[in-house]
Amino acid sequence: MNTEHNPTRDQAKQLRRKVQEVNEADSNTMEQVPDSKQEKDIDVLNLPPRKETHQQKKQTIRLRISNPTQRFLFIVFFILLIIVGAYFIIGDKLFTTISFYSFDFEVL
Repeated sequence: MNTEHNPTRDQAKQLRRKVQEVNEADSNTMEQVPDSKQEKDIDVLNLPPRKETHQQKKQTIRLRISNPTQRFLFIVFFILLIIVGAYFIIGDKLFTTISFYSFDFEVL
């Protein structure tokens, strides 16, 4: 038999040792992970009944407006937009025109 030192066999042994160390480290962390998962688990048998859970819904305030009221508010809003737009476009010209046509009455 050959008694010389074979570097490839030593390298294989070193690699096996490293893989074994990594596997042992993984198995140690795997043992710790289920403990943390057990804390997060919910006991399904001790949950409250569905009826009790869903009866406690939050009540939201809902304002219902009928169709005629909606139409009226829309028209008022639309007319208000037209007036505001006309004021910004025409502006001072509108007031000078109105004051031009106003009549001054003398009170006796």
